[in-house]
Amino acid sequence: MAEGSRAANAAQAQRWNGESGRYWIAHRERHLAGHRHLIPHLFRAARISPGERVLDVGCGCGATTIAAARAARGPAGAGPDAWLPGQGEPGSGGSAVGLDLSGPMLEVARRLAVQAGVANARFVQGDAQACPLRRDSCDVMISSFGVMFFDDPAAAFASIAAALGHRSRLAFLCWQHDMHNELFAIPLRAFGAHTRLPGPAVGHLFTDPRQVTELLSGAGWEDIQIDDVSEPAWMGSDVADVMSYVRGMSMIRSLAADLGDETLTERVLATVAEQYAARQRPDGVWVRAAAWLVTAHRA
Repeated sequence: MAEGSRAANAAQAQRWNGESGRYWIAHRERHLAGHRHLIPHLFRAARISPGERVLDVGCGCGATTIAAARAARGPAGAGPDAWLPGQGEPGSGGSAVGLDLSGPMLEVARRLAVQAGVANARFVQGDAQACPLRRDSCDVMISSFGVMFFDDPAAAFASIAAALGHRSRLAFLCWQHDMHNELFAIPLRAFGAHTRLPGPAVGHLFTDPRQVTELLSGAGWEDIQIDDVSEPAWMGSDVADVMSYVRGMSMIRSLAADLGDETLTERVLATVAEQYAARQRPDGVWVRAAAWLVTAHRA
């Protein structure tokens, strides 16, 4: 791996093992609620069957891994350890492994799996660009917004493909452009009226279906399909709750620092709050979320 790639991966590892990981853990239930209309699209597309071995890339706190393990639970066979080198041949029982850079988030995932009584889920801390699972050890890859943080997406999907056997498949969700998602677009438009918005973030290519198709084709995937998924997303119980969450976003903190004016920042955030107030329902604040649902197969 090139030096630049190692440095970028180190930056992502530091991010998700530090402040961003803690922030995500603190808001885990909020994110689950916000994604609850999106995730069913992922599982319908993945079509996980009993006995299959599932790889969940960027699994975070493990909700999708636990769900995948339940879907894959089948006849008695090898446990999740069979996914890793030196652990024996896979058996007939299905299992799921969650792969993520974040140690703190994986600690939460392991605890939740135990609480849920899901014994056929395992969690591995690692970088998908150098996937630690052995070759041909998985049948299907899923990811819920976890593929967008690769420094080298081509290397990552080639590595993932190596872990998947022939006739395997993948299904993942990735965000469309920020301006198509009210969660991001509302604050970005408000700040953009006063300061220059940041350039494309890591993973920006995933907002472009053409680039995603080229990426997957280059890694040996076929029958690539990319579908537009737009659903309502719950952000919080009321505007005060949402604004407390929004103020903690690294993107918002960075934009506020760029403004360099506390009074102006508060005025911008008041504008943001007005937008969320217009989206208040009896059961909370709802926005529109826009994602791409990507599926593909290996021959």
